Parts: sequence; structure tokens; C-alpha cells
Amino acid sequence: MVVLAYRKILGMRVRQLRELHGWSQAKAAGRVPLSQKQWSRLELGDISFIDRALIIRLAEILETPVATGELNQWLHAFGYRPHMMPLLPLPPDYQQLLAHQPRLPAVIIDLGRYLRYINPPMSELYNQNLGDLRGVARNWLWQYFHPNGFLYHAYPPDSEERVLNQLFWDWQPYYQESWNVMLRHELEESLGVAWADLKSRYDIPSERLTGPLSEIISVRGRDGIPLLFQNQTVTIPFRPDLCAILYRPVNQTARQWCRLHNERRQHA
Repeated sequence: MVVLAYRKILGMRVRQLRELHGWSQAKAAGRVPLSQKQWSRLELGDISFIDRALIIRLAEILETPVATGELNQWLHAFGYRPHMMPLLPLPPDYQQLLAHQPRLPAVIIDLGRYLRYINPPMSELYNQNLGDLRGVARNWLWQYFHPNGFLYHAYPPDSEERVLNQLFWDWQPYYQESWNVMLRHELEESLGVAWADLKSRYDIPSERLTGPLSEIISVRGRDGIPLLFQNQTVTIPFRPDLCAILYRPVNQTARQWCRLHNERRQHA
């Protein structure tokens, strides 16, 4: 009965979004593609079954549900797994997701470990503008493993095993998907290391590590004194493909840096 009722709810929402686009049923149906009659039955909730791929395609042509995470609410209601892949549109209010911690350096990354947004404190901390990064350099893994990456040696020496453990387990369900194959190949070419070698070198355990990955980050200040932060992973509602990583200051130097950055921002 719940699924039956939600067919009606989905149909009403699809109609609302279609009308916001100013499309006729026939025009919207042609983008899926469906027949106009099938689209009409969809909006009325007069369908016995709706495929996961169709729900995703509806959200893609209507645009807003993918960015806001409404798509994953639809999928959940019908018992499907969430839509997870890199480089999906960011939520309309993505900058506001970090506004409650304006003093802390933070970054939003996605399932593919692409850097999607770097807030002003993080940009200043590493002297790194996200807009200056191109191609695979926009990937967190490249910045972590490449000698020219701004995260290279920022983490403790023993962190690689934990980072790779989380990565392999996060990617396992998507290992044969085209985006994953292409990204792994691009990283292998750029970093000069084979994925199979990484797996054997670090002897990735057969079980996922428990708890969120948290590390002490060391960033050299302008005077050479290390700024110590502890990273904290924050989930983003209805967007399991995204997460935010906050840097919380650990030592006095890092706390002072955050305070001075905030004062400069207020007087800018």
C-alpha cells in the first residue's frame, strides 16, 4: 500500500516539475523516452511497476531532483538503492552546507573523490584555488599521492593504508562501472602506479575499517610552524555520493590561524 500511494505522490511531483519547465506531456515524454500515454499514466500514478533506471532518467530530465537529493528519496520509497556516481550536480545550497562552520577549512568531495567545493579558509590554508585545478588534478587522490599535490605529506605517514581501505570498500560496488574503470585508469597513468599493486602492497583487509576515517593533518604555516588539524567527515542529507570534510584545529597555532582568517574575512 505504501508503494501504491507513493506512485501517486511521485506522479504529482513529476507533473509539478514538468509544468515548471513549461513542457507538454508529449515533450517531456520524448526526453525519456516514453509515449505521451505512458507519461500521462505516470503522472496519474496509474502504473503497476516503475524501473529504477526510469526514476533516475525522470530526475535527470527534470534536473532539480538530482541536485537536491530528492531523487534518492524517490528511489528509497520504491525500495531501490541510491543514485551514486561522481560529478553529479551539487545541491543548490552547497556553500550553505558549510556555513554553520565558517571559520573551519572544509571541502566537499564526491564518491569518485573529486574535489567539488573548497571553502575560503581551506583555499587560503593551502593557497589553492579549486578553479585552478584541471582534469585529474581535481581529484583528492591525485592531490594526496602525487608529489605536486597540496595534500602530499599533509597526512601522517601511516595513513595510506586507512585511506586506501576506505577507498576500496567505498568503490567495491561500482568497481566495474565505466566511471570507476576510467577514473582508476586515469589515476594509474597520472600517478604511475597500478591499482593491483596498491591492493597487494597495502594488503587491504577483508573487512571495512569501523568508524569514520579521521586523521591529524599537518600544514606548514608561512613561518614554517606546523598547523595541526583533525579532519572530520560530515554526511550530506539525501546525497550519499557527497560528503564534507572539516578541519578542526588541534594546536594553538592552528586555532590562532583560524581566528586570524576569520578576522580578515570580517574586515574584507
